[in-house]
Amino acid sequence: MNPFIPHRRTLVALLAGSLLAGPLLAATTLSATTLSADARQAMLAFDAHYIPRLFLTGSAPKSETGPAKARAALKRLVDGWPARRAALAAAVPGDARWTQALEAVQGHLMRASTQVASADWAGSHETLEHVREVLFEARRAIGIDYPLDAYTAYHGAMETLANATRLDRSAFQADLATARQLWRVLDEMPVDATAHGLDAERSAQLTKARQDETAALAQLTQALAAQAPDAEVLKAAAALKPPFIRAYLSFGAAMP
Repeated sequence: MNPFIPHRRTLVALLAGSLLAGPLLAATTLSATTLSADARQAMLAFDAHYIPRLFLTGSAPKSETGPAKARAALKRLVDGWPARRAALAAAVPGDARWTQALEAVQGHLMRASTQVASADWAGSHETLEHVREVLFEARRAIGIDYPLDAYTAYHGAMETLANATRLDRSAFQADLATARQLWRVLDEMPVDATAHGLDAERSAQLTKARQDETAALAQLTQALAAQAPDAEVLKAAAALKPPFIRAYLSFGAAMP
């Protein structure tokens, strides 16, 4: 088993501990301030290319044109990987953990391509989720502080709530507390629109989506505190997902 494919709940726990304790540095070498401009740009450029394609595999079965768009988008992601891999490799030269992570990413891209060819949209989306998880875990191990990793951690915490089909109130309350802590830290992070290549429209989308996610968390918290029926709590939890998706998609580049 590749060490850079942790369980989703493990990811949440790992990054929650790092974020809530302060910076993401784990007694190792690199931080956001010591990454070269080219290294940081390579990571941001990959995410800008990857994020909308991740979304398209998840939404493919929801429209007549979705499958064709997803197939074309994933092909561009796979075709562009050699050049992006070279840029990412140069970002953290000589570190075996990073090299191994990039090899794992390539494996996930190849697997997702096979799954898309057979219209396994749920499988391909889950496989592509592993891409950001692998890169997150490698950066954490090396000690690289990268802002979009906070979105990866919150995503795991959010989905634990949003995808719930039954309610264990004690466990749900604990999961909500973790999600709220992760979101608070994330929401307080300044966003460098220029570094992320955000135009005015995407900056506005990000701002509104973050406001909506904060409101959705508050509504879920209120529903639990008021001892609302299970169905209402689960509906409020499911409402966490749409604004988060809009926020994360803000960092994706426009599709050709």
